[in-house]
Amino acid sequence: MTLTYDVGREAAAVPDRLGADTLSAFELCRDTDLAVVARTLDDVSACSGSWELLSPGAEPEPSVVRAVELTHLTLCSVQFGTEVRIVIDPIQAYHVTVPITGQVLCHFGSRDVTVGPGLASAVTTGNPAFMPHWSAGAEVLCIKIRQDALESELAAMIGRPVRPPVRLGIGLDLTTPAGQSWLSVLGLLLHDLATPDSLSRTSKHHREQLERLVISTLLRAQSHDYSGDVWSGQAPARWSSVKRAVEAIGDAPELAWTLTWLAEVAGVSGRRLQQGFHAQLGMSPMKYLQNVRLERVHRDLLNDAGPVGDLCTRWGFTHLGRFAGAYRERYGEPPSQTRRRSRSIPV
Repeated sequence: MTLTYDVGREAAAVPDRLGADTLSAFELCRDTDLAVVARTLDDVSACSGSWELLSPGAEPEPSVVRAVELTHLTLCSVQFGTEVRIVIDPIQAYHVTVPITGQVLCHFGSRDVTVGPGLASAVTTGNPAFMPHWSAGAEVLCIKIRQDALESELAAMIGRPVRPPVRLGIGLDLTTPAGQSWLSVLGLLLHDLATPDSLSRTSKHHREQLERLVISTLLRAQSHDYSGDVWSGQAPARWSSVKRAVEAIGDAPELAWTLTWLAEVAGVSGRRLQQGFHAQLGMSPMKYLQNVRLERVHRDLLNDAGPVGDLCTRWGFTHLGRFAGAYRERYGEPPSQTRRRSRSIPV
């Protein structure tokens, strides 16, 4: 099945919503060598895979990569100077691909999305992407959303933790009022980043608020597993014992929690608490505890709050090697790289 839209009046307004010269202040690469461009994309967004020229005999125009890594989002504008075919390996992040000019054919399982005027694509974390045809000159804005950022924002919206991964709808209709609202919020962040003395460039707190607004508006505009909960504003019943354990962990994840201790706090048996966590969250209580601890360390690393070893101890990790493996599995990078990246975010 292929999703595509014809160019219309509403679709033509998409680039205007994002502003001219998207991310022009953050150009990283302008080169005719596809290998150089591929390395730049891998460095900035951790997207590895294979890249192939579709017209190897043609003289290509320079390809351009502009990108900025923020706290919750990585914004990357990509324009290839020649036709290419791309296979992107799975990474632990959610992705949205927004058209600026031209068209890109994206393949997800049995479904195709032609990213172009009026239609964006969304990719659930952990899924690969195949782009069999990226036309020369086509420019797209690739938005990488950190997995914990989207899932924690969604949990705050519905009043309970969510079971990862959150499955996003493949196509995002940008011509609807909801799609246009999301584009407006995204355009606000982009415009603010383009101005050297703006609040987004001088206040990390303000920029993070705009990032969360982009994520929360996307979760209202795009279909996903929890769309009904987002719009109803009601959490499901029968999870009070799980909620008590979740709140206890959230208040003090650094404590040496055991299943028995959590069950006492929740007021149920350990077996019943295990069943409740698996039914509501798709994981065990101890796995949930580990995820919360990882989120706290990740947040502190992004804020450059101290050495990795000190942060592990602060949040209850007693084995640095096991922590490093769990961190890489969840965030797709070692903790040292997250700490280095925190120092590159414009403030």
